[in-house]
Amino acid sequence: MVELKPESEPLENMTWVSIADFDGNIMADMAVEILKDNDVPCYTKGDFISSAFGINALSLPGGSVKLYIPDSFKAKAEDLLENIIS
Repeated sequence: MVELKPESEPLENMTWVSIADFDGNIMADMAVEILKDNDVPCYTKGDFISSAFGINALSLPGGSVKLYIPDSFKAKAEDLLENIIS
């Protein structure tokens, strides 16, 4: 038997919100993996320094990576990432 998931709104029509701001890609990537493993759509957006130069350091002075999720998944995402973003 195959479990069918309910059709959701297309991602481009969803309202995306930032739920976390990380000092580097490592913690942001961990959060993304947790969310994707639990079917929560997400993406990250780094500042100019980390994205332009591909720097993946744990933390950079003044550097940041923001984690975005659809607003409708906010409660689920915050629950899943409770230990990472608190």
